[in-house]
Amino acid sequence: MHLRPNLVRLSDRASPRPPFRQGKTLDFPLDLGDRMSSLLAGDTAPQDVYSGTRMSRRAALGTPPGHGRYCPVCRRWYRLFLPFGIQRRHQALCPGCGALERHRYLWLYLETALGVTSRSLSVLHIAPEVGIRQRLLNCRSVRYTSIDLHDPSAAMAMDAGNLAFDAGSFDLILCCHVLEHIQDDHAALGEFARVLRPGGHAIILVPMDENLPQTFEDPAIVSTDGRMKAFGHPYHVRICGRDYGDRIARSGFHVTTVSSREMSAHSRRFYRINRLTLFDCRLPARQLPAHQLTGRQ
Repeated sequence: MHLRPNLVRLSDRASPRPPFRQGKTLDFPLDLGDRMSSLLAGDTAPQDVYSGTRMSRRAALGTPPGHGRYCPVCRRWYRLFLPFGIQRRHQALCPGCGALERHRYLWLYLETALGVTSRSLSVLHIAPEVGIRQRLLNCRSVRYTSIDLHDPSAAMAMDAGNLAFDAGSFDLILCCHVLEHIQDDHAALGEFARVLRPGGHAIILVPMDENLPQTFEDPAIVSTDGRMKAFGHPYHVRICGRDYGDRIARSGFHVTTVSSREMSAHSRRFYRINRLTLFDCRLPARQLPAHQLTGRQ
C-alpha cells in the first residue's frame, strides 16, 4: 500500500492559520532527553514518569510563525520544528500541537489511506497523542475512546493487555510506540484482535531497527540503566527487528507493512518525517468464536 499524502497548496502559504501564541501552554509529549541522568541514577519507575507525578507534561513554548514547516495534525505553518528525544532529533516536535515525526506520519496515513475523517468509526486510542486525539474528537462521525495505564489525560486508566471492552467493540485501534514498553506484547495484540470487529484495523507503530532480522528482548533486564544500555531507552523492553510484522500476524491479523520511504523525498522533507514503519493490521472478516460473542472468556 502506497501512502501518497496530498501536499498543502502553495497558495496556503499566503494565508497561514493563526500563529502559535508565544507562551501558550499545551500538552506536549513527555521528553526524557533533558532528565536522562536523574532517571538512570534514581531507577525511576515508569508510572512515576508517565503519570506526570515527577515530571510535568505541560510546556510553555513558542516559536515565531513562518512558512518553513507544516504540521498536518494541527494544520499550521511554523518557521521551524523543535528538537526532541534522547538523541535530541532536530526538527522533530511541532510547537503547536506537540506532534512528532511518527505522529505526523500516522495522521497522514489515517487521513489519506483510511479516510478516518469522513467515515463512521468506533476508535480505541492507546496512549493518545494530544494532537491526533483532538482531531478525532472533532470528527462528528467518530466514536472515540482513549486509554493509558499511567497518563491521567486519557479517558480511562487501563492495561492494553487486559482491555475491559466486549469483543468486537471497535473498528479501529491506534497504538503508536507503545508495544515496545509492554513485556507481554502477545497479550496486548491478542486483546486488540479480540476487541476489533471483523474487518477492523489496528494501526501499530513501534521503533524499528531495520538492520536487526530478529527482535531482541531479555526479560532479565529490568533496571532503567540496563534497559538503556540494551534497548536504547530506559523503559523499552525490546528492540523490534524486521520480524515484528510476523509477530503481529501470529495474533490473527493480516499485516500490511507501510514505509515512510514510499513517500516522495519532497513529501518527507515537507512534513519532516524520518524513516518509519507502520503496520496496518486488518482483522479478517470472519465469524467470531462463540465465547467471544458476549465478551471475554
